[in-house]
Amino acid sequence: MMIVYFGLLPALSWAEQPITDDRVLLVREGSSTRQYAVEDLIAAIGLAELEVAKDPHFGPNRVFAGFALEPLLDHIGLGDAPELLLVCADGYRIPFDASALSRPQPRALLAIRDTALPANGGSHWAAYRLGTETINFDPFYLVWASTDEGADLGTETLPWPFQLTEIHRFDRAAYFAPAQPPARAGDAPRQGFEIYTAHCGKCHRMRGVGGDVGPALDRQGGQASVLTTAQLRDYVRHEGTGDPKSKMPQFSKLLSPTEIDQVVAYLQAMQPGR
Repeated sequence: MMIVYFGLLPALSWAEQPITDDRVLLVREGSSTRQYAVEDLIAAIGLAELEVAKDPHFGPNRVFAGFALEPLLDHIGLGDAPELLLVCADGYRIPFDASALSRPQPRALLAIRDTALPANGGSHWAAYRLGTETINFDPFYLVWASTDEGADLGTETLPWPFQLTEIHRFDRAAYFAPAQPPARAGDAPRQGFEIYTAHCGKCHRMRGVGGDVGPALDRQGGQASVLTTAQLRDYVRHEGTGDPKSKMPQFSKLLSPTEIDQVVAYLQAMQPGR
């Protein structure tokens, strides 16, 4: 099977070396679960390489081997899905608008290793420090590249999940429905809910939906239930002076003061007893 992609950095090219690999990708659609072994995927769609000019985790000029995302999704039965949920081993759960794949650029690769490391070596990735931890990116890492030097490929624009274990067919409205603020809530909590679904829900649960990287945001005795409004605002801003083990980004750089106030209003409206 031959698929050629033109116009990448320099292009998606075929990686010829054989790989023995026991990693498995899980695919979920409703109550159905399928699994795909790396060796079976290589046999079905081929192994490709993608040169990434600036990887947000490993730096410039990295070349990764893996599966071109579009033919991969077609093969695993998700090529028609308008949105996907990418699930990682650490509890990170990121919704992904698959319409990004309908454009000529950028191109995506579900990477299985960094080609700078030996194909038959004991590690697939360079060492990466996250807080106080050294992270292994296995089993999969989603990466992006574009020939457009002005393209925004940052982690707030496109998903770059590592330790990716599962891909789900996804319905955003149905998934986040339990986390909507009560009907009596004002505009600020409703706006804060939209920001939660875009940013916070990747790592934190609310009403049982969302990620598991951080604590649930509606738990009894949690930060959102015990802090004053001013303290909660500082907590959401997260200037990076708190727990060194925290993986939470500095939202003071990503959200406006008004947006932070809306998140605070949403969190307060969703606390137990409210």
